Amino acid sequence: MRRGFGIAALVLMILAGIAIGVGAYHAGVAHGLDQAATGGQIVRVVGPGYGYGFFPFGIFLFPLFFFLVFGLMRAAFWGRRWGGHDHPHKGGPGAWGEGSNRFEEMHKRLHEQTSADRPSSGGEPSSA
Repeated sequence: MRRGFGIAALVLMILAGIAIGVGAYHAGVAHGLDQAATGGQIVRVVGPGYGYGFFPFGIFLFPLFFFLVFGLMRAAFWGRRWGGHDHPHKGGPGAWGEGSNRFEEMHKRLHEQTSADRPSSGGEPSSA
């Protein structure tokens, strides 16, 4: 069910992006036709002071805005992934920490096999 909501939201965002793009294209064409109809205009150059004050920050803030939007959407649709887990996960591969339990059992078995194969320490060697 969660995946269905995510896919529906993604399709809705794609369609909204297409609609915005088509609308902007048509607005640009209409504006260009209006300018072409009026003929030539006198252009006054004001100077480079207007519009350049926020320039370096705009380059960094614009992508950060998208990271924020997509991060909020991820949190809304897929929940938290970092910090406070709601289940008793003990770590390790496998479900519910079975990997660490299997490792402990194998470790104990290996120690039991090696102690049965060798004589205990502190004794005399069997042959010199």
